[in-house]
Amino acid sequence: MQVKVITMEPRKEPVKLIIDDRGFLSQIFDGKNDKITFNGLDYLELPKIRRIYLVGNFSKNIIRGMHYHEKEWKYFFVIKGSAKFVVSPEDKPTEKTKIFVLSDKKPEVLIVPPKNYNGWKALEEGTLILGMSNFSLEESLKDDKRIPVTNFLDLFKVKSM
Repeated sequence: MQVKVITMEPRKEPVKLIIDDRGFLSQIFDGKNDKITFNGLDYLELPKIRRIYLVGNFSKNIIRGMHYHEKEWKYFFVIKGSAKFVVSPEDKPTEKTKIFVLSDKKPEVLIVPPKNYNGWKALEEGTLILGMSNFSLEESLKDDKRIPVTNFLDLFKVKSM
């Protein structure tokens, strides 16, 4: 099968969860399988992960990020708690801006391709985020562009149903 490389938008991918009488195993990322289905038809070759890091906040009201990377790919997984992510190709909210909520109650990986601003806010105390990247920290900092979080502040508010 030939791999078709396509331009990809940010999206969530379900995490394989295996449960038996001993406990559970979450297959967050399989290094042998760097191809994933997209819209049930195409396949995309993802860059190899080179850095894994853990992030937590001292309060659920802190917004992290709103970084833009020209070449770096980011992957996020909520280990504990829940978080609201804002991802946008523009430096202000537009119709292309996307909001994702990730929770340890429904394991998913958020894939953020290059050329997107991204940031997150914990929705629960004690939320822990596992971040993965195809860049080392030094490479990431050279590829980093930041904007004020205030550009997207309204999108981080928790809205009632």
